Order: sequence, then structure tokens, then C-alpha cells
Amino acid sequence: MLPTKPHQIKTALVSITSLYVAGWGFYYLAQETIRRRELASRKRKYPLRAPLLPPHAISAGVRVAERVGVLAHTNSKGSSSSSSPDQLEAKKILKQRGLPDASEHNEEADALSPPATPTRGPSWYGGATDSEVSRIHRRFSSLKVLGRYANVVPEWREQGVWEWAAWKLCYSLFYKPRIWWDGGFKADQKTHEGRQKIDMLLPVERIKWDQLFASSGTAATDSNGPTPPAVREAAQSSFTWIGQSTCLIQLEGVTILTDPVFSKQPVVSVFSPTRMRPMPCNIHELVANAAIDVVLLTHNHFDHLDIHVLPLIPKRATFIVPVGLAPLLQQYGVEATRIVELDWWQQRRLPLSIRVASKDNGSSGGDTTTIERRRCFDVTAVPASHWSARTPLDTNTTLWNSYAVRVYTDDQASTAPRSCSPSSAVTEPRSLFFCGDTGYSPSLFTAIGRALGPFDVACLPIGSYEPRWHMQIQHMHVTESVQVTRDIGSRRAFAMHWGTWSMSDETWDDPYWQLHKELRQTSDDPERLLAVPFGKTFWF
Repeated sequence: MLPTKPHQIKTALVSITSLYVAGWGFYYLAQETIRRRELASRKRKYPLRAPLLPPHAISAGVRVAERVGVLAHTNSKGSSSSSSPDQLEAKKILKQRGLPDASEHNEEADALSPPATPTRGPSWYGGATDSEVSRIHRRFSSLKVLGRYANVVPEWREQGVWEWAAWKLCYSLFYKPRIWWDGGFKADQKTHEGRQKIDMLLPVERIKWDQLFASSGTAATDSNGPTPPAVREAAQSSFTWIGQSTCLIQLEGVTILTDPVFSKQPVVSVFSPTRMRPMPCNIHELVANAAIDVVLLTHNHFDHLDIHVLPLIPKRATFIVPVGLAPLLQQYGVEATRIVELDWWQQRRLPLSIRVASKDNGSSGGDTTTIERRRCFDVTAVPASHWSARTPLDTNTTLWNSYAVRVYTDDQASTAPRSCSPSSAVTEPRSLFFCGDTGYSPSLFTAIGRALGPFDVACLPIGSYEPRWHMQIQHMHVTESVQVTRDIGSRRAFAMHWGTWSMSDETWDDPYWQLHKELRQTSDDPERLLAVPFGKTFWF
């Protein structure tokens, strides 16, 4: 008897599905094999030997040494007799654990490396020699395997869609039933105590624009649109959290908008979470009241990039984006001349001119006038342990970045800058580390701190970390976020990427309590990493 048509269709569908799954399985297996071989080769070629272990904790440095080969040694053999207490303690611990000491041998590797040059900074942070920086850059340079970008940290493993399916279809259905999980937020909204807790942990304040900007009082326009408001002070540096990773940051008067998302849902869908709390402002208020100079985009995920916002950003703003993201921005009206694509460790210096409010002392009403000041915006893209995608077919075809930013000033100038050179700065720069989504890698963050630290302020994610078996390589736990502040040497840090949407399995308030617990038990500074209200401005 011949097969019926429905049976033929069923057989064909099963065959196509099997071939599709097998094809992707072979692809990921090949990709992971190539990636691991490349990382092993980099580890041999570019060993990370810092002159000192990270000063925040010798034990943390030994953990790095055990996992990825970051070993303590002095800059030269002649200086071994003048080892610091940290180095001596490090040597002792390395000896106890049976680890090799790079200060005693590694002559062959040292002979292959360029001669050591004097450190570039007075402290461990930012004190890497040129040869050390070169090894760091090559060790953590971007890697493309079979047409897609791959992670370069040893902690990463390829997950594929099957691990996400195991989380949502097995783990969340049977082991820990959390389908349609909202972190317990709606349950708390139904009780008086719950609503009090929400108001206490996730307060929302309207942004006080008049503290940040002064309107010029005119309706003047130029080729870039209406004249923007002027900043109140030339040296103004502040942080305002709008939600998720959307922040309004000022460094020496330069206004930076990060990962702009202003919609109620990351994706308009019944399956997409909605905002827990109202926003402190909408995009129209922001554009009308703020002078946006730079937009930092870390990657293309929907909770970090709202494409409908792009046409509303003033045309004078410059977009700093990962490699591969420019075509999407151009598709939604952002001119190519306004986009700067950066690969990992690429640096770009942008000359900027900011408008600063100045009170006319001759008028009792205090008429507002403006003056222009020069700024040099220095940005370096650095690696993160994450991934990118906006559709099932474009996974990892674009890169994902974190950013190290420094703003140099030359307040003696009053006209638009023609060049951008830190050597002309009259003050020390303000520095920012803006962290995209990432899992924790001690070798990576230690390398960032060694090459680019320290930082005046850091913005670090603290949410979306459960279940750990699935999330740990792409999102940090609060404990790891606090550790990053020590790894990179940030003087102050603000928490983000939490309390906005429920996108993982922890309760909505768990990041706050975990942060409180971590700082109380382990931190030398109770304000090392602050969880702040939506819309409230903090000055630094």
C-alpha cells in the first residue's frame, strides 16, 4: 500500500528538521573546536605576566594564575631583589600551590617579547608596559570563526538554541516551574507590604533637567537642528539611570546616552516582559531637555537598542557602535558620517565642542548666555563575554563591546576644536568604564584594569543572572560585579541592568539584596557599587 499524502508530508518535515538540527550541531561543534584551539594558541603565544598581581586581593590574582596563566614577576631580573610585599606574598602563595613563578624562569618567553619599558602609570592600574599591552590586545582580540564572531575568554562555552530550549521547556517547566515568571513582581503589587517594598527598592524620580542643562532661551537652529540646551557647568560630571542599560552620563560637560531603549517592552509581543516601573522620562523629553553629544551602543539586543528611537536622536550626536552594527543604524536614518564602528581595543579620539551656560552679572534677571568649550572624547572598545542577535539568522554577525572612555578638557579655548590631543589638556581627564552585558572573566577584567584603569566611575550590570548554569557565561552575578570594581580600579560604580524587565529566574528584588549583602560582608567601601533610583542624578 502506497504512503498517504499526510504521511509523506510528516516524513518530509521530520527529515528536514533532523537535517537542520544536525547541520547546526556540526556547525557549532566545528566552531567550538576551532575557537578552543585558537585560545590555546593565544595562551601560549601571549602569556599575561603582570609586574604585580592585582592589588585588591592576592588570592584573586592566584585564581587568575591558576586558570589562565597570569603570573607575577618583576619588570627586569635586576630588580628582583627589590620585590614589593605584594610580590613576595604572591610568590609564597604560588610556591605553596605548586605554580611556577615567572620571575624565576620564563627566559625563553622573555627573550621573544620586546624589552620592557617603564610603566605608564604610578599604580598597578593602567601601569602596563607597551609589550604587556600588546600581549593583552592580542590575547583578547576579536575572533571570527566560520563567518561569526566568537568569545575569547576561557570561561565561555557555546550554548546554542538547545540550551535555551532546555532552560525554558524542561528546567522552567518541571525542575523549577517558572513559565511566565515575572520575578514575583505582580504578587508584590497585590499587597500593601509588597507595594511598599517596590517603592523603597525601585523609586522613580522625575529628572531635574534644570540642574543639568540651561535653555538658551532662543529657538535658533542650524544644519543639525534646533540649538541644544547648554550644560550648567563646564566640569559637570554626573550619572542618571533611566532604566536597564539606558543611562545619561556627563563627563566634563560631555553628555553621553547609553543603550537607548524607551519602549514598554523590549519586543512588542505577548511573550515579552513589560516594564516594572514607569520611566523617569520619555525620549521626547530627553531630546528636548538634554544636549546629547555621544551615544554608546554595546550590542544589538532588543533591551539595549530600540531602533525606533534612532531617528529622534539629534543629528549632532555621534554613535559609537560595535563592528557590524552600522548598516542597521543607517537603515533607520543615522548618517554614516555620524557612526564610528570599533573593534575590540580600537581607540578613537573625537574633537567635541560643548555649550556651557554663563550668567550675565550685569542683569538682575540673570539672562543666560552660552560659551563654547573644547573637549577631546577618547573612547576604546574592550571585549565582553556575551553574544549578539536580532533575528534567528544573524547570531554573532555583529560584535559586542564594553567601553573605556576618557574626556580631556582645554578650557583655555573658546572655539570649536580642530584637533583632539590629550597633550593639550589642562586638567586630568574624567574616565568612565561602561560595561555591556557580560559574564565574569577574571583574566579579562584584570587585563582591562591593567591596560586602561583606573576609572573615576563605572556602570555595571547586576541582574539577569539565574539560572547560573545557563546565565553565568553571559551575565554577571552581583558578587562578580562588585569584584569587577576592584579588577578595573573604579572609584565609584553604579548598578544597572536590573529592576526594569524580568528576563531571568531570580526574583525582581534579589539583585538589590545580594548587592547589600555583598557590600556589607566583603567591601571596604559601602558605596563601592550603588543601586540608585530611576531618574535621580548623582554627581561625581
